[in-house]
Amino acid sequence: PDCLMAGMGKTKSGRFVNALLVTNNETASTKTNDEEINLKLSRSLEGDYDPKWRHFLENASLLDEIRKDVVRTHPDLKFFLEPNDNIGSRRYSAIERVLFVWSKLNKGVRYVQGMNEIVGTLYFVLANDENEEWASEAEADTYFLFNTLMVEMRDIFVPDLDEADTGIQGRMANMIALLSLHDPEVRCHLDDCGIDPGFYSIRWLTTLLSREFLLPDTIRLWDSMFASTHKDNFMRYVCVCMVMVIREDLLKGDFGTCLRLLQSYPPTNVDQLLESSRALWIYESQVTLACHKGGISLSQALSTIAPPPAVLMAYGLHGGLTMDQVGRMRQEMEQLGERKLRSNMRFRKSKSPTATSTSTTAKTIMGFLGLSGMGPNGS
Repeated sequence: PDCLMAGMGKTKSGRFVNALLVTNNETASTKTNDEEINLKLSRSLEGDYDPKWRHFLENASLLDEIRKDVVRTHPDLKFFLEPNDNIGSRRYSAIERVLFVWSKLNKGVRYVQGMNEIVGTLYFVLANDENEEWASEAEADTYFLFNTLMVEMRDIFVPDLDEADTGIQGRMANMIALLSLHDPEVRCHLDDCGIDPGFYSIRWLTTLLSREFLLPDTIRLWDSMFASTHKDNFMRYVCVCMVMVIREDLLKGDFGTCLRLLQSYPPTNVDQLLESSRALWIYESQVTLACHKGGISLSQALSTIAPPPAVLMAYGLHGGLTMDQVGRMRQEMEQLGERKLRSNMRFRKSKSPTATSTSTTAKTIMGFLGLSGMGPNGS
């Protein structure tokens, strides 16, 4: 009613409501009104209006921020595009609710872009469970799993902890240090090209690589990650091996090529990637243990300990092999080749008497039949 609105116009809340009203002489599409509304919104958030309006607008702003990211989550996946009963949009709404409620209950973290990718993947897996009863509880289960996961990685999303070892800058530094240890050539090349680690590693770490692979590969990768007792360590070795897999293309590329490869990662065999990262961790652990417990130098440890076959690069060495190990391998291959050659020669010699006997037998039979003088044409 007009009288009610007139009364509200005398209060701070009323002034805000009036700013949102459209009278007969106004249109909601003008830039002037949009600017005035944005000004009112900013003032309300700064405390010019009562706490109820401020609380309402904070929620509306947070939900709008979440919604913009959620609708871009797996946009080509049929699961989120099903038109029947508007089920695709309802699934997106479930993701919005999970993120909104979690953000409201974790004030110190707040929502950050990338969380939508994690929640979207979790929800997809849980909602497609073969057990219909479990699938019906996908939204609640997604919230529980996401909250459990955030306990270990929430520091990534807290700006005040960026420089800590568990913060985003600290984890990036640890990843680059590992790359420098095992593949310094690629690390130096990326630095020379002007590729900052943040150009690619921030997205890798905050989305748990969910945007770098196809969804089935992401799920396979996460299976191993959830089974790991130290997810941060797991991610660090996988990310470093991702760089090693494309090292040859990186070393041949310039700034644009390297950035494109790292920000739009090419298709790869995830099983082999996981095996390489695991092999690198095992080999590094063995070398470190030999140096610390055995009291030997790094060069001695590298010459003594044979790396697993799946290792791509280790300590700046292709396959983790030192020159001594490469020499020994060549010598072993030569010895193996000589043994095979001798074996083949013995086999041929052992067949010679049989061949002679067979030829003699054939001649005897032909002579008995009176065919010993026949040539190829029967003459």
